[in-house]
Amino acid sequence: MMQRRVLYLDTAQLTAYQVGAGKLQAEVVFTTDPAGLADFGHYLALQPRSRFMLLADVAEEGFQSEDIPYSTGNDRRAIVTRKLAQHFYGTPYTLAHSQGRLKTGRRDERLLLMALTRPQLFEPWLTVLHEAQAILTGIYALPQILPGLLPKQAPAQILLLTRTHAGLRQTFCEAGQMRFSRLTPLANGSAEESAMAAFLEAMKMHQYLASQRLIERGQPLATVLLVHTAEVAAMRAHCQDNADLRFEISDLLETAQRLGLRSPPADTLAEILFCHLLARKPPAEQFAPPAERQHYRLWQARLALQSASALILLSGLLFAAERSMDMRQRHAVIEQAQQQVQIDQQHYEAKLQSLPKIPMTTDNLRSLVDRYVQVAQRAEGPAPLLTQLSQSLDAFPAVTLETIEWTVVGQRAEISVAAQLPIEMIGDQRGQLDLVAAFTQHLSVPPDTTVSILQPPVDTQSEKTLKSGDENGALEPPKFMFRVTRKL
Repeated sequence: MMQRRVLYLDTAQLTAYQVGAGKLQAEVVFTTDPAGLADFGHYLALQPRSRFMLLADVAEEGFQSEDIPYSTGNDRRAIVTRKLAQHFYGTPYTLAHSQGRLKTGRRDERLLLMALTRPQLFEPWLTVLHEAQAILTGIYALPQILPGLLPKQAPAQILLLTRTHAGLRQTFCEAGQMRFSRLTPLANGSAEESAMAAFLEAMKMHQYLASQRLIERGQPLATVLLVHTAEVAAMRAHCQDNADLRFEISDLLETAQRLGLRSPPADTLAEILFCHLLARKPPAEQFAPPAERQHYRLWQARLALQSASALILLSGLLFAAERSMDMRQRHAVIEQAQQQVQIDQQHYEAKLQSLPKIPMTTDNLRSLVDRYVQVAQRAEGPAPLLTQLSQSLDAFPAVTLETIEWTVVGQRAEISVAAQLPIEMIGDQRGQLDLVAAFTQHLSVPPDTTVSILQPPVDTQSEKTLKSGDENGALEPPKFMFRVTRKL
């Protein structure tokens, strides 16, 4: 599992804290000499599955407020880049924090430009991190996270004083956002020295803010002192309210508990609380250039690929489980159907056993039944066909029959008919042909009926002589023959 660690850096040392479940544990302190850097490299080699955040508490900082025309996209990036280069030339560790838009005029965007102005302090540590291929998520300055100490009902303008190994830090916040911060080194860091320095530096800070017109003259400035319980008495003795400052003591241990830190500070300093604030809610902006976060970007890409692979695998497993369940249901249905078939087969065999025994085989019985069906189909003989012929004769009374011969061939009944037309139609050959055509068409209307002319009433062959009577010259009616076939 990927672990998180905070590297707390000041001008004298770097302290590594391990983060976990609201608790921080100080692991190792590294000095700034070559031996300390070598020890830091060995330490990183033992933490291949850690992400590191670097928190800088140094005096070499720069802050500048700028109002820029409201813009977005590439235009805004170009303006911000130009402003940072103008104010902080020579350091790559810069950022711009948006503090919202102004309420009047063009409603420009207010930016707080920040920089760590001494890159030489960071380069040795970053070189070791890069060589160890450590995952550096970002570089942050201590003033960025100090507004997280403020209570919800804090005054609109407030001066916050905190103490670390690096010295006494004074941070001015307005409307919950940091506007300016500076660090004052202390000689020995005793409670007495800290209390005296707190009052003097707070007065200097008030004068500076008033000169910059960040606060109104003659208006007392709320000043909060984050102090360990052991130093409260000394701080109250030296920090008395006056016309410019209104002091309020905030207990370090109570503040740490309020902010969810489950491992209270082991000394009177607040570094562990600041590391906890950073680990709990890192600021949106950080100082590290893209090259310093290369391994972090690679880790993000690898994590995204692993997440996508896991999602694909999970989807495949869910699909396979669904198909498996569907197959089990299908097998259950098939098994039930097979059981029903067996039951039906048993019932069928039981019925067969209950029937009277027939003295012949199944094949012989099947053949006998087929012959019976054939006989039954032929039982009617030509009766339906003769009925059909009678209906056509009724429709065409000019046609009279002379002879009828019938037979049954296979599954078909067949009749051969000799017929004649009225004698009056002797001279009307076209009429004879039309009448015979209409008659045969009427006769072939029922399904499965075929009518074929065996001999037409008129001999149309050119090589034969047309006759209208017998050899004695007697007139005879026109005659024709046809065959009607119908399926039984």
